[in-house]
Amino acid sequence: MILPLVSIIIPIYKVEPYLRRCLDSIVNQTYTNLDIILVDDGSPDGCPQICDEYAAKDNRIVVIHKENGGLSDARNAGLDICKGEYISFVDSDDWVADVYIESMLKAMIAQNAEIVVGNFIRAKQTYNLQISNYSTTNAETLTPIQAVKKLWSPEYVIFVIACAKLVKRDLYKDVRFPKGYIHEDEYTAYKLLYLSQKTVFLDMPLYCYYQRDDSIMGGVKPSSIRVLKARVERFIFFKEHNEKELMDLCLKSLCWDLLFAYGQCFKGRCPPHFSSSTEILQQLRNCLKDSSKNILPFSQRFALRFFATFPFVYVLYQKISPIKIREI
Repeated sequence: MILPLVSIIIPIYKVEPYLRRCLDSIVNQTYTNLDIILVDDGSPDGCPQICDEYAAKDNRIVVIHKENGGLSDARNAGLDICKGEYISFVDSDDWVADVYIESMLKAMIAQNAEIVVGNFIRAKQTYNLQISNYSTTNAETLTPIQAVKKLWSPEYVIFVIACAKLVKRDLYKDVRFPKGYIHEDEYTAYKLLYLSQKTVFLDMPLYCYYQRDDSIMGGVKPSSIRVLKARVERFIFFKEHNEKELMDLCLKSLCWDLLFAYGQCFKGRCPPHFSSSTEILQQLRNCLKDSSKNILPFSQRFALRFFATFPFVYVLYQKISPIKIREI
């Protein structure tokens, strides 16, 4: 039996104290037919030397040294050269169980899936992931619609992050991470889950997410303001694909988030990647045109339409309101 090649892409920037732990967990995988791509994103510490050191000892490792372009750019650089039939992303301060690839690949083949989503744990110190091998008893198979709906479920974080997944390479043909954005996973996860004819959720803690205060996301909860552009693009995507049920799920919170963001602009808190409050208001009005009566109660629908017509009233309301930025 020919074993499929699996590409593991690891973006690397200023993680010298943690990098060896991550790389050791990758090179010691029980599944060995790996294409390991280390993307040194212009790291100013000892990471480039560590990458070269590991590449000299393991011919499965390819190192890219590039100017700093951010996480999305580093991931895309790995996607551009990877050779595997399947792709997995691992962040360079995290680590994985030794059966990380083997377990997900077995699930992928057994279920004839295109994405396998593994579970993860959070840790602030080194934690030994002792995992038994893959079992069909803890695998949930999902259709494209069912998989996308997980983005509104308690498993939201598991399904939205790029890591802790095994993805068929073909799904990335027209999908790339947006350069210069934080929460870049928000711009790609829904597309991949929708394009996957079958997704498997493997409820095993195969991935260890290391929580540190100096990471991009360390200690910060993404608010609806920070991911607003991604949520707008998600709604437009499902509208273009005529997925009414998924459009409705988007609109239940998106209209309120747009209105809230419009008001925040006058407090100097305009969300990233919007040019002005006017752009946000126009997007709100466009979304309201697509909302049906059964999405929101009459009172909420009336309030949204009123404020979209007379936005200055909402701005005055926010000035005297104690409302804080809502967290997702």
